[in-house]
Amino acid sequence: MLKELQEALHRAAQKLDETTPYEVARSISFSELAEHGDYSSSLSLKLAKILKKNPFEVAKLLKQEIEKLKIREIEKIEVAPPGFLNFTLSKKSLLKLLTNILKGPGEWGQSKVGAGKIVIAEYFQLNIAKPPHVGHLRSAVIGDAIKRMLVACGYHAVSDTHVGDWGTQFGILLLQYKKLPSKERDIFLSDIATSARAYTEASLRLDENPEELERAKEEFAKLEKGDSESRIIWEKLVANSMRELEKSAKRLGLLPFDEHRGESFYEDKMGDIVELALKKGVAQKTSEGAVVVDLSADKLNEAVLIKSDGASTYLLRDLATIQYRKQQWNFWKNLYVVDVRQSHHFQQVFRVAELLGFEGVGSSEHIEFGFMSSKEGALSTRKGTAISLDAVLDEARERALKVIREKNPDLENPEEIAEIVGLGALKYFDLSHHRRSNVVFDWDSALSFEGDTGPYLQYTHARLKSILRKVNVTPVDTPPEVEIDELEHRLLVTALRLPEVVEEALVDFTPHTLAQYLYKLATLANEFYHSHPVVQESNEAKKQFRTLLITGVALTLSEGLSLLGIVAPEEM
Repeated sequence: MLKELQEALHRAAQKLDETTPYEVARSISFSELAEHGDYSSSLSLKLAKILKKNPFEVAKLLKQEIEKLKIREIEKIEVAPPGFLNFTLSKKSLLKLLTNILKGPGEWGQSKVGAGKIVIAEYFQLNIAKPPHVGHLRSAVIGDAIKRMLVACGYHAVSDTHVGDWGTQFGILLLQYKKLPSKERDIFLSDIATSARAYTEASLRLDENPEELERAKEEFAKLEKGDSESRIIWEKLVANSMRELEKSAKRLGLLPFDEHRGESFYEDKMGDIVELALKKGVAQKTSEGAVVVDLSADKLNEAVLIKSDGASTYLLRDLATIQYRKQQWNFWKNLYVVDVRQSHHFQQVFRVAELLGFEGVGSSEHIEFGFMSSKEGALSTRKGTAISLDAVLDEARERALKVIREKNPDLENPEEIAEIVGLGALKYFDLSHHRRSNVVFDWDSALSFEGDTGPYLQYTHARLKSILRKVNVTPVDTPPEVEIDELEHRLLVTALRLPEVVEEALVDFTPHTLAQYLYKLATLANEFYHSHPVVQESNEAKKQFRTLLITGVALTLSEGLSLLGIVAPEEM
């Protein structure tokens, strides 16, 4: 409906000033207060400056022009000081639009706004030989939600983990492996916890032992040069880590990844970039043998492509990634869902890519996010220790199970529901905050069945489904034409907004926009639940309408939560 209103505003504005661009006419939004209609526009305030007229008078003129268009979906247009246009949608058109929701799962909320456009989304970037930990949670959850919304809007979304399977850390791991007795080497290669522990212990020692660090660098240099023994060890570590990644991704309920191109994939693509950078004078060789780009003019300091020991850097590998992705996919957008600590790094990457004349750099974007911590500091269990991703998910399930058993002791499958609710609580707590904000996690708040939480939205959906299991009405495909009150009107208008909200959330890749919308819808649905009988309604037409209404609202909640990667149970 929003697009139709925007089009009407644009046509009306052009009658007053034919140069009015469509972007200006888009100045319309959903009204948060029912007394301001369903949608409100501030277009008059903008046009008034151009036309040098009073905004209120401009609003009146716009109203006249829109009324001439005789748009059936608009029941009423009001002019409000200092020059707002408030639109109320007709009840008849709303009832007709309800059938759009009732198309069913997988259809409602979809659009084709992104048809023909390819978007690369990189997230959940694990380091090989290290188990996934809680620090990976935000990238995975935010990235997955963005991909889901992209798919819903018709984009060809390509997800890539871009795993960290190259660099000096492998020199450290190779050095540790070769120090082990033969009988312990298989465990080192097959058990990711063992290799991770060895890496951590070795890293701590390196700080006090520069000679050991040099030996590790030498081991990585051998790997880069193709040493056969080093390659075999590396391949086994990578294969084992990728199995762990897939396991974690499945438990998190992430959409399948389209690509797992690690940093090593770009090994043979980096030399040409270094050569180009030197040839164009973008980069210089230092006396120690490093290759660097001076970005001091951009206040970005020195960007290192090749270290003095000859090893490549993350920056060089990311440059190779941009170039490859553009050549391979000709992407419309190339997104990096990475925490805010990497902002300087990506600024350097994009600036060097720009200096080299790379295609696609202007379409590459760092989707940064803030930190997640608990009241005690790092996200932790009851024991207060930093934990792996699996341990966090176990904790969420256990806590959810306790709450569910207290709330519904007769539930048939509490363990299964607890896994769904616990994971949903974690995800929603994250996604309900702006991705750029720092999030202080609290188990009790996240798992509450009241307020702006995942369980509240899931429970609302289960409540509506419970009504639908009990109600006995004559099935109808289209809503009967009945009088609907203010709350029913508001609930229906809000439910119908799902497609436009998803598109809005993708403007700046902010999943919290969708989360906030779903919370408002759930709040209205609960108000309806307590004040409007359905099962006990005596008027058959009203009963049919309300049944279809809550069917549509339940479906909207389910589809909306699914776009956030959250399952909506039938009962809780």
